[in-house]
Amino acid sequence: MASSVFDGDFLVVGVGAVSMPSYEGSDDRRITPAGGVYGRVAGINISPRAAGLALNFIPEQKGKRLTFNLGPVARYRSNRSSLNGIKDPVVRRLGKLDAVIEGGATVGMTLKGVINAYDRISLGADFRWDVSGKGGGRVIAPGVTYFTPVSKGQVIGARVGAEFVDRKYAQYNYGIDAAGSAASGLPQYVGRGGFKEWNLGAFTAFDLDGNFLDGGFALGAGVQYSRLQGSAAETPITAIRGKRGQFFAGAGLAYTF
Repeated sequence: MASSVFDGDFLVVGVGAVSMPSYEGSDDRRITPAGGVYGRVAGINISPRAAGLALNFIPEQKGKRLTFNLGPVARYRSNRSSLNGIKDPVVRRLGKLDAVIEGGATVGMTLKGVINAYDRISLGADFRWDVSGKGGGRVIAPGVTYFTPVSKGQVIGARVGAEFVDRKYAQYNYGIDAAGSAASGLPQYVGRGGFKEWNLGAFTAFDLDGNFLDGGFALGAGVQYSRLQGSAAETPITAIRGKRGQFFAGAGLAYTF
């Protein structure tokens, strides 16, 4: 078998840009820089998250088709934390929210060799709470990801997921109090917990020298569609000023070493 940069410790570091809604529920768009890290260091696996990452402390056993993951997860959530990126003048008058740091745990499992010898399907969930003390609440985010190489120089994948939030999260992000209603003209709204969204995405990456096994530079791109539910869809911020369907598209350059 040919040697691979992925046999031992490795890191994939990527930078790029994402076109995304200007806030959760917006029908306006903005382009923002993005980055991520994926790899294995001292037997600890590192996986990217949106503005965050997760660690897996369960060592991978070589030759095992079924593996498990358990470890911490963290994410920086910046929804409406800057008014500069919000184009809607009515939503701007609601004022900005404090950015929130979410922390918690991720659990899951991965099955290798599902359709071919090199693919894998992963099932798991993140459990995150606001650890920054801003009142941002709790998020539970289950998901299923499929990943496969189609050649030595290209990989593709797809993911389906969902998010469930508590009342604190819904009220913090979607609630409108009397002062906000007076400032914006939108009706008052009290958020409630529950099903927040489902999402579906796809991604691909191309190694620039045609062989991922030797590391180096690669180009990647991905898209995701999210459909807001419950308070995320019913709040006047979305229902009157925005839309339930949220589309994300990103691309970037990565280096593996």
